[in-house]
Amino acid sequence: MKALVLEAQGRLAQKECSVRQPDPDELLVKTEAATICTSDLNDIKHNSFGIRFPMIMGHEGAGVVVAVGKNVTGFNIGDRIAAHPVMPCGTCSNCLRGLPHLCGNMKHLGINLEGVFAEYFCIRADRARKIPNTMDYDVASLMEPVSVCIEALERANVKKDGTVLIIGDGPFGIIMTRLLRVYNPGRVILTGRHSFRLAMAGNAETIHERETADVSEKVYQLTNGEGVDSAVLCVGTGQAVNTAITCLKARGTLSVFSAVMPMPAIDLFRVHVKELNLCGSCNDENYLDRALELLDKRELGLKDMITHRIPFDNWEKAFELAEKGKDEALKVTLTFT
Repeated sequence: MKALVLEAQGRLAQKECSVRQPDPDELLVKTEAATICTSDLNDIKHNSFGIRFPMIMGHEGAGVVVAVGKNVTGFNIGDRIAAHPVMPCGTCSNCLRGLPHLCGNMKHLGINLEGVFAEYFCIRADRARKIPNTMDYDVASLMEPVSVCIEALERANVKKDGTVLIIGDGPFGIIMTRLLRVYNPGRVILTGRHSFRLAMAGNAETIHERETADVSEKVYQLTNGEGVDSAVLCVGTGQAVNTAITCLKARGTLSVFSAVMPMPAIDLFRVHVKELNLCGSCNDENYLDRALELLDKRELGLKDMITHRIPFDNWEKAFELAEKGKDEALKVTLTFT
């Protein structure tokens, strides 16, 4: 099969690879769509998770089951499925505490298991979901991104009629602004630096950071001087962290969705006097079914997140667009048929 293999840090290449047969608890899937994530780009560039080379990359995928492991029930050849790339062990202390998404022995497609940027991939059956016949494969590939966005909003303690600030107009920030419609907040504000992406924010009020002298002051203007109840960090800068801390009301909650590097200087005095809640958001607490349900809600328009569909053989163009096309692209999908 054709596959995109990370041969060394910063060196991705198309290679011919063997098709792995599924383990007893796995499905073998013929890939129909594989979507490029910002974390894929970061992994290729920086290899922060210590990927051992060579490795087939990619973790957002959907396709058709072509083989079923001998211990698998509930799936058949020909089933249309979406894959969730995170596979907890079920036996470590975090798994036993009911936190499998924070598993200490995590397996992850494209990190320590072969990923979905290939004509075929294997997925543990409990991490796959059947998709409706009416759902396109590229939309189904967003199951995991939507799942982690749900986690971020839940961790942010979003309340009905509350005010929510999303910092960052990347794909995840835009997905969150659309998902927030089901939470019924009173006001949603999105900050970002790209007019194209800000325009995709649905019903959110937007702040263009390049055109705004003081983002925090603008947030206070939009909230009648009150600030926000919840904030989600969708960009990894120290400045963004302190914008959130500044804009939160007393006992507001910041959900740290993006990794912040290098370690930022945080205004802990403000955290102290406002009794703020700062929490991380990593992976998701098994929101697969909920994510598929929301992807199927036409009114949320989540299928619009896929702005480009590019044949697999043109993968170099797709990756360039995903990395540099912030004024024309959001999610870029590799298609296989």
